[in-house]
Amino acid sequence: MNDDLELELYDDGPADDASVSARPWKILVVDDNPDVHAATEYALKGVVIFGRPLETVCAHSASEAIAKVGEHDDIAVSMIDVVMEADDAGLSLVKALRDMGFSDMRVVLRTGYPGYAPELSVVTDYEIDGYHTKDELSRTRLISLLTTSIRAYDGIRAMSRSREGLELIVKSARQLFRRSNLEMFAEGVLIQIAALIGVEPNGLVCARDRKTGAMRVVAGIGRFSSLGLKPLPDVGDEMKALFANAQESEDPVFAENYLGLYVDNGDDGHLFAALETDRPVGHPELDLLRLFSSNIAVGFRNLTLIEALDRLAFRDAFLDLPNLNSFEHALGAALDGSRVGYIVKVYVCDYQNMVASFGSPVANKVMQEAYARLSHLCQGKCTIALIAEGAFGIVDPECQLSTRSLSRVLDQVYLIDGIELAPRPTSVMIPMDDLPEDRSRAISVATAALIHIRSVEDGAHVVYGKAERRAWERRNMLQDALKASVETGRGFSLMLQPKVELESGRMYGAEALLRWTLDEEAISPAEFIPIAERTGMTRALTAFVLRQVADWSQLYANADGTPLPIAVNLSMADLNVPGFAMWLCRRVDALGLDRHMLEFEVTEAIAMHGRIAIRQVELLFRRGFRISLDDFGTGYSSFGHLNALPISTVKVDRSFVRDLTGETAGRSLCSVIIAMAEKLGVECIAEGIETEEQRQALLKTGCGRGQGFLFGRPMSMDRFSQRFGLIARSGGG
Repeated sequence: MNDDLELELYDDGPADDASVSARPWKILVVDDNPDVHAATEYALKGVVIFGRPLETVCAHSASEAIAKVGEHDDIAVSMIDVVMEADDAGLSLVKALRDMGFSDMRVVLRTGYPGYAPELSVVTDYEIDGYHTKDELSRTRLISLLTTSIRAYDGIRAMSRSREGLELIVKSARQLFRRSNLEMFAEGVLIQIAALIGVEPNGLVCARDRKTGAMRVVAGIGRFSSLGLKPLPDVGDEMKALFANAQESEDPVFAENYLGLYVDNGDDGHLFAALETDRPVGHPELDLLRLFSSNIAVGFRNLTLIEALDRLAFRDAFLDLPNLNSFEHALGAALDGSRVGYIVKVYVCDYQNMVASFGSPVANKVMQEAYARLSHLCQGKCTIALIAEGAFGIVDPECQLSTRSLSRVLDQVYLIDGIELAPRPTSVMIPMDDLPEDRSRAISVATAALIHIRSVEDGAHVVYGKAERRAWERRNMLQDALKASVETGRGFSLMLQPKVELESGRMYGAEALLRWTLDEEAISPAEFIPIAERTGMTRALTAFVLRQVADWSQLYANADGTPLPIAVNLSMADLNVPGFAMWLCRRVDALGLDRHMLEFEVTEAIAMHGRIAIRQVELLFRRGFRISLDDFGTGYSSFGHLNALPISTVKVDRSFVRDLTGETAGRSLCSVIIAMAEKLGVECIAEGIETEEQRQALLKTGCGRGQGFLFGRPMSMDRFSQRFGLIARSGGG
């Protein structure tokens, strides 16, 4: 390098603070001569070009240069020695740099050999901006060359940034339009603006709260990520001032180290984005920001419309609570994920009955209060949705809930408009991994679980696991099979259990007991009778029993030719249906049965079943049928009810007989029941007698009749006839 007088003309003093703080232009110097590096650094010391200082990046070989550009991707100019480790090392390096994609970088070749020049095609193909000998590059010429090269680099970079910016805008528009909630959209806006102007993403986005009208932070990124949902004034005065300026301007605004952008979508939607910047933003970038802001406005408007549709699709219009669609969406995500946690179904109340009793405002407030209690319990970790009238569905992926906590919050009294309500909620928790993968089937399983629990344990809060689900599946299987058996009459049989006089042991009657066999399995009446009651099949079962009794009565009778009295159980489900008693009378007459030989057994729950059931029992009594009150003492009835009902017989439940002894007989509840029945003129029969001691104890209490295993288990009708010596009627088979 020639140290002529021109060198001294550029012996600059210290650079000002503004230029020192600006980002430097990076100059790559590639030369195998250390003196060249030292001279170049000395010549460029303190030089400022276009308001920015220079920074030299030194490499002593082509391979080292490749490594350096890997560390510095923003090199403006490369000054490369042609001859280094090889005669064409410099040219090979230029080719490598261009092949690596450094097309914006300006390249100046230097050589220490006058007269050596690359071919013209090489200069053109590799975009070489100049070729100089080292001796001819005085400081003035060096700085002039760098100024020209940097100007070219800056212009090319501006065009590249514009092209990249436009590509980014197109790409970001697609990404923004895919974002379906405000928080994601706002975060996307910050990321795209930061990429557009080339700064680190540190900023926030505020949106106007539709209810309060105040601007509130909806998303923060970088060091602003912890702001949560703070109101804009709480962020700081600097941000308030930036917002005020942005609101008054159609263009991006700047204050201190912030860029502010205000977007109004024209539909009462307002968005304010603020981003930290570490440098001034040039005109090309401002133009890109203006263009991008129009995309933000369109995306924001689309998002507003999507949120409006979401409110219609995912929220209940009357209670303004998440609805079934919201529940199904959350359930689908949970089933597609780790399948950890629970699906919870909560039945709060009989909504329609509550509306009829107290009005829809009260019923709605009960549901809203229940939702508030559940929300407080879930602490934002669950999705709670109104999935049916009076019922919520909850997706609990973090096992936030328990049966105890649900019972604690739901079973408290609801005080609504001065009215105390206790609706008796029921809930089931189904482990996620017990559910089918299909969303609709999973909901069906959860619904079935709630129905099952409400039918057997209303008001309970239970975990419904595999065992409970198997029980429900068995119930459904039995229900289908029972329906088929009722239609065909197959699988049923009638057993008779003797009733005896306790003193003599003489059999004087029998109770008809229905049995059902399915695929050689004897199904317990305790299992299939409740199914029949819930599905309306008990009338058909009663008809079967009456037909069997009629057929048998035509074949067998007592020794004196009189028909044997038979007791037939009636279901409360039938007695609560108006007209059942008349149907029963017609059925008995059609079968030719003697009304005086039939006794109908009803449970003491009839005392709590209102006037329909009681009136039908009264009708049967008036038509000549004996009425027996079964399982007395286990439920709700009292002697007051006993006196009011047309009862012929009281059957003392086996629970009062089980522990009865000769010593305890006189002071037992059993003796009290028998004494009161005698005063009311009602006959008493003790059930469940299994030992001789129990028989003797009952005789001491004054009970004269009973039934139980001591006298005979339920047996087939033919065997019963043979054992107790019934005679075949003349003309019988």
